[in-house]
Amino acid sequence: MLKIIAVAFLLLAPFKWIYVVDNVKCNGCGNCLSSCALGAITMSGPDACIDPELCDGCGNCVNYCPRNAIYKEWYTGIEEEETADNNETLSFSQNPVVGNGVTLTGATPQSEIKVIDRSGRVVICGSADEQGQLLLDMSDVPGGAYLVISDDRISVLTTI
Repeated sequence: MLKIIAVAFLLLAPFKWIYVVDNVKCNGCGNCLSSCALGAITMSGPDACIDPELCDGCGNCVNYCPRNAIYKEWYTGIEEEETADNNETLSFSQNPVVGNGVTLTGATPQSEIKVIDRSGRVVICGSADEQGQLLLDMSDVPGGAYLVISDDRISVLTTI
């Protein structure tokens, strides 16, 4: 059952680059509103707001912002609070970068860990140690979003 959910998630998840407004830098001038052909940018109070579901990542809005308040961000469609309690989630070493090892923590001790790409192919397979940790060798894995599955936990790993 867990594998079916994982494959469906990979096929349906909206992994993509989007643009986000830094509300600290935004002065609410509204210059970016007309730059978006999809209408993804609206005003939310005094600041611009970009709807991640509508944004196609074209970046046209960046050129219209006089304060450089719009930046690119990887969007998975998952809010952190939707993933489960913090005690039951897998976590990774900070800033995973392709070509280096990534330490996974929070797995059930001695459990099998699978890293699955968007096509549903297992790209890494291993077992967690007694502390629920596993060093994932990312040297042969291209950058992107991956689903990481433990016996009872699922998480998304994004590498660049």
